[in-house]
Amino acid sequence: MTGSATIAKAGLQVLAIVVLARMLTPEDFGVMAMVFPIMAFASIFQQAGLGMAVLQREKVSDEELSTIFWTNVAMGLLVGALLVAVSPLVAAFYTEPRVRALTAASGALMVVGSLTSQHIILLMRKMEYGRLALVDVLSLAIGTALAILAAYIFNSYWAIFVLSFGTTTSMCLLAWALGGWRPGRGSPLGHVKDVLFFGGNITASNLATYFGQNLDKILIGRWIGAVALGYYERAYKVVLLPTLFVHMPLFRLLVPMLSKSRTEPERHRRLFILGYQLALFITVPGTLLLAFAAPQIVVFVLGPQWLSAAPIFSWLALASLGQLVIGPLNMIFVSQGRSREAMLSSVVSSLYTSVAFVIGLRWGAIGVAAAFAISELVRSPAMLWYATRTGPISLRAAFQALAPFLLATAVCGAGLLWLQNAFETPGTLRFLVGAGAAAYALTFLCMSVNDSSRTFVREAVSIVRNFLGAGRSKRQSGS
Repeated sequence: MTGSATIAKAGLQVLAIVVLARMLTPEDFGVMAMVFPIMAFASIFQQAGLGMAVLQREKVSDEELSTIFWTNVAMGLLVGALLVAVSPLVAAFYTEPRVRALTAASGALMVVGSLTSQHIILLMRKMEYGRLALVDVLSLAIGTALAILAAYIFNSYWAIFVLSFGTTTSMCLLAWALGGWRPGRGSPLGHVKDVLFFGGNITASNLATYFGQNLDKILIGRWIGAVALGYYERAYKVVLLPTLFVHMPLFRLLVPMLSKSRTEPERHRRLFILGYQLALFITVPGTLLLAFAAPQIVVFVLGPQWLSAAPIFSWLALASLGQLVIGPLNMIFVSQGRSREAMLSSVVSSLYTSVAFVIGLRWGAIGVAAAFAISELVRSPAMLWYATRTGPISLRAAFQALAPFLLATAVCGAGLLWLQNAFETPGTLRFLVGAGAAAYALTFLCMSVNDSSRTFVREAVSIVRNFLGAGRSKRQSGS
């Protein structure tokens, strides 16, 4: 169910990207992209890290859950009101009057989000993956439909806001309907002080991470303009798809399992390595295709009016390769209760990445993307060492899991460049299908380089066989 939902969500996200990119202009996306960093900053305080704290806690009573819920709601109301209050200042910072109304309207998203997060976390805690999948897919489908309708009727950047608002509101209603939990009278705050402390560390970590993920857009929007930011934002959104639709579902699936297996080092290590390699196998070949065939993908998917964004796509895809390596490491910090280390690593990483953005700004949006990519080549191995220096998952085990994909990056990069020369008209569906199939095939071949990756292949084949066998048995019993 989770796999089917991930595919459905990816399809809906691609549909929204393709359709809206052809109905709206780069400037429309740039205007809305000026507001996204403000929304991301506000959501850090609205969530306050309490969801992750609940997820990793072994036991939590209904009264304690109610206390955490009402704390979230209070934070959502406060943050929503602050967004309305600061909206004129945001518009003045960007010298863009259209941003004022969008910023004020985003306050409603904070309130709705505060009503939703607890129910989603409880579904994750109970491993209700079928219901989670239903909530995710239906809410995104409703939000996408409303956004396309708004773009058709109004032909305005407000359609992009409708995508966020429609998805968030639908998720709230569905989570309440399917979650089965209702808040009541809470317990004293002292009973959940460990949750608040853990949440504080997660908030500090998220706050530090925020600048590493959003300063680039703030700088481009303020000093280069809405059109350049529109190109950059669309490229960033496409490159982010693997993280959204592979890493996030994997996080939901594995963190509860990893948290419960902390006292079983071998099982804990095996679960993480298997999930890590699965995420990399799904995401790395497609990201390499984005990096080495960006002009063809941009023209085919978004249209020729977006061709100027192709160099940004290439650099951001290269940067994304580094993030694909270190993104799953957050599962180690959360599942092992290492919130302070997560916070410290986020602070250092964010400062480092922010410096890279400032350096690259001199060369425009392309320079920012290039500086980001180069900085990730240095940050990734350092983060890999830091996350694995304690606990049952060693640096050697993590590197052995990663090694086949380092080889695949070199092999696939060369292969994709050759394919571009082999096809007379590379911007076609035939080229993209051939290049994508070649990237995955070459990556699969690279999975034979060591015992770790060969074990992954054997387990993956076994899982597929068991799944197919169960399907045949079910059909036979039904007949």
